[in-house]
This record gives sequence, structure tokens and C-alpha cells, in this order.
Amino acid sequence: MTYRILPLALALLATESYAAELHGSLDLRAGHSNAGRSFLDGGMGKTRYDTAAPALSIGQAVLRAEFDVLDTVSAGVELSGDDRHHNVVDMREAWFVWSPVPAGAWKMRVKAGYFFPPTSVEIDYEGLGWTPTRTISSAAINSWIGEELRTNGVEWSARRMGRHVDAPYDVGVVAAVFTGNDPAGTLLAWRGWSISDRIAGRNEALQLADLPVYRADGAIPRQSRTIHPFREIDGRPGYYVGTNLRSGPGLELAALHYDNRANPLAVQGGQYGWRTRFHHASLAWRPAPGWELLAQAMRGDTLMGANGVALDFRAWYALASRRIGRATLALRYDRFSTSEHDILPDDPNNERGHALALAYRLPLADGWTLMFESLFVRSDRSARDLIGEPQHQAERSLLASLRWQF
Repeated sequence: MTYRILPLALALLATESYAAELHGSLDLRAGHSNAGRSFLDGGMGKTRYDTAAPALSIGQAVLRAEFDVLDTVSAGVELSGDDRHHNVVDMREAWFVWSPVPAGAWKMRVKAGYFFPPTSVEIDYEGLGWTPTRTISSAAINSWIGEELRTNGVEWSARRMGRHVDAPYDVGVVAAVFTGNDPAGTLLAWRGWSISDRIAGRNEALQLADLPVYRADGAIPRQSRTIHPFREIDGRPGYYVGTNLRSGPGLELAALHYDNRANPLAVQGGQYGWRTRFHHASLAWRPAPGWELLAQAMRGDTLMGANGVALDFRAWYALASRRIGRATLALRYDRFSTSEHDILPDDPNNERGHALALAYRLPLADGWTLMFESLFVRSDRSARDLIGEPQHQAERSLLASLRWQF
């Protein structure tokens, strides 16, 4: 019920004597793609845009309100929309944060509500919209997180500030308990990885490809073709724990273990529980002024039913960016795969692929930013045969983004 109570509570607080600070973003897109049917249209393409996509569209529209409740308590809510949302406007995040004044070297924070887990160096965890800043698309890891993962619960974090103990680095820990996210893993199994910046809203409904396995005469007829990724199905809370290290402005390391603890035999309203677990590690290194190297890696597994669908998944990427005057040039390489080991050979879910993105970002005046991205994705997925698509696909797109932030 947290996700229903929070927006109302935040709205009531905002109408009192607490002045809200508003921030927003509007991203206008133009592009061309040779890709087959996108995953947003029930296909198994890896990109957001395909040959049927409009030449002009709204990539992202985000509005965030933040305000102080007390000296040590703040709150916020973020709404979003684009031309493909199931609801015209949906909630992306809503939270309260308690940050007590530190008494020593340790700085603590408690965050409660509905928000993204701290799993990305490509995307500013505290930034507006949870969208990438160096490229237009997100890497496969962050594309999946944006669609299927959200913390609907409480997160505790603490950081030991090195300057208080004469240490050259800061060290931090994080732990969270959450509900929802029981269907997480559905998209990885039956659609696979994607390379996109599509962020799901709280009430999102995502449609899978028309695969035989969940048709009325299929092996899993209780599974709906429409996925609601943030549902709570079995009443069991999930958790994640992690640690991080920061050495000055030049080096950041982090690791996280995630387990939604879903019951894979539970099913409700056409949605199964998927027991999804993963390990995640990230690196951000700034070896010289103007240079930045980022990397993330994820390895995990997911299970649905009595071994009806079971697979391991892996992905990693490396990104290098270089500031050239006011502009930034970025190059990112992705690899991703899934490997199944279940009892339904007629439901193939193996895939492997890689992607390359080259992006150019130029800040303009008064909050405007112009970006260009060339994206290439090559992938193999045998399940495409079942819906009349070629197993092997090579997708190319060229995108331009004009983004305004205030």
C-alpha cells in the first residue's frame, strides 16, 4: 500500500506551508531505425525504436517536486510520461528521506517509499528522471532495471567519511527491505535484454510477444501476456545489501546482492512470482581531467513455477567518455546473454548479443542540451522463430535528442 499512500501524503504536505521545489525535463526525439518490430509492440527487437516508429516523438517528460518536511526530513514525487505510456502520466518515484546530522565520521540516511535501487553509475541515482546523461540509450543492465525493478520499501545507508578519520577514501554500506517486484524476471525470460531508455511507471502494463507457452492451449495458460512488473504476489519481502568505496573524485567501486524472495509457485491475476537473484558490481574511474571510464556487470538467475521457466542471465558494459570543449563524446560496448535450464524445450529462452553506442552531447543555453547517438545491436534468440521473426537480428538506429531541463 506504500505506493498508494505516499503520493497523497506528499500532495497534502505540499499544500501546507512547505514550498515545493519543482524540476522538470522534456526530451524531444528524432530518429531513423532499420530494426524489426520493437519489444514495445509485441516484437522481440532489442531497441525502443523500429521502422514503424514516428520520425518525431517525445522521449521523456518528467516533473519532480521536492520539499523539506523538517530540518532532517525531505520528500519528493516524480511523474513521467511519453508517447508510449499505458497511462498518459504515471508515477516514477515517490519517497521520504531522513538524513540526521552526523555525530562523527558516519553519515546515515533512511529512505522510504517507491524508488530505484542504487545500481547504476551510468545514470545519476539522485538525478532527474533516472535517465542516462552521456548517451541517449541505457546499457542493457540499466534498461532492464528501468523496466522491471523498483524498491517499494525502506532503504538504510551509511557512509564513513574518510576526512574524519584521516583516511584517503570513504566507505559505505546499504541495505533495503521491499515488497512488490515479484514478477521481476518475466521480461528477461520471455523477451530478453533490451537497449533502451524506456522507464516503466508504477502502473505500467507491458505486453509480451505472442508466444505459444502462455496462450490458452499452452504449457502455462495461467500466465497473462500482459506484465505488471511491480506487483506483490506472495506477501514475502525481498531485500538487497551492498557496499561501496570512493577514493576522492577519481575512483568509485560498488557491489550489490539482490533477492526478491518471490515464491515461484505463487500466481495471482495472471502474474506468477519469479524468484530472481543477482550480484552486481560497478566501477567509475576518472583517470585524468575530461576522461571518464564506467563499467557495470550483473550475473543472476530467475525461476518461475516448478522449474517451468528457469534461466541464468549475464550482462556487462564498459563506457568511455571524453570532454571536448563544452561537448562530450562517449562510446559504450555491451554484452548480454541468457541461458535456460528448465523442463519446457518448446519454450526456448536462450539468447546472446552485443551492442555498440556512440554518442555526442553538447550543452546549449538555458538548460537545453543537444545529443546524437548511433546505436548498433546484434542478437540471436531462437524464440523469434515462434512469432515469425528471424533468430538473428542486426539493428541500427540514429537518434537526435533535444532536451530541456529546469
